[in-house]
Amino acid sequence: KSPESKEDDKAKEIYLTKEELYALYDMPLVGFEEIVRDVFLIGCFTGLRYSDYSRIEKENIGVTHKGTKVIRLKQEKTGGLVVIPILDDRLESLLKKYDYKVPKICDQNLNRTIKEICKKLSETVPSLQKKERTKLTLKERMAEAEARKKGKELYEYDEQGYPLKERWKLVASHTARRSCITNMYLSGKFTVQQMMSVSGHKTEAMFFKYVKLSLDEYADCVASAAADGLF
Repeated sequence: KSPESKEDDKAKEIYLTKEELYALYDMPLVGFEEIVRDVFLIGCFTGLRYSDYSRIEKENIGVTHKGTKVIRLKQEKTGGLVVIPILDDRLESLLKKYDYKVPKICDQNLNRTIKEICKKLSETVPSLQKKERTKLTLKERMAEAEARKKGKELYEYDEQGYPLKERWKLVASHTARRSCITNMYLSGKFTVQQMMSVSGHKTEAMFFKYVKLSLDEYADCVASAAADGLF
């Protein structure tokens, strides 16, 4: 029996690294898979929730008084307005590809298909094959219980009894928002307030829930900031 899940051990909420996002962008795809990948990446380059990045239309595109091209959008969940500068050429290219009207895709279809795409991508991007500790859904736990009755296990477990899944299996529509926020944070280019103006978070506590770094990654951040020593 798996140990009781603690807060830190709940279903792993991963982010895709900058390198993984760029590889996904460059991946040759056609048809529905291409559309799903593009919509997902628009989320990765805006930091919006799926309920918001899936609603972008031409009327949401504008410019500031200084000429910065932006996306202006009222968030569905909070009702707050966010103004997101279009700073990445990839985002501009993706929006332009669909004449600034993001294709409509059912959330469930996007979740299923983006996993399939990332599984294919993992063949050339090994980091997506890395196994992460997670937890099973109710449906998965029931299937595992039935399998164990027959002397089998459907999932791999670590030495402490926690289920493991490859990272590509953990990618979903909301991974886009976490990926944008975490990569902006890692870049060291922006203040927390600047990033919150893009994400729409009202408190730093809520914002930092989206910075999905491991302890090793935080250690790397500290080391990078302390290039000339600790003090």
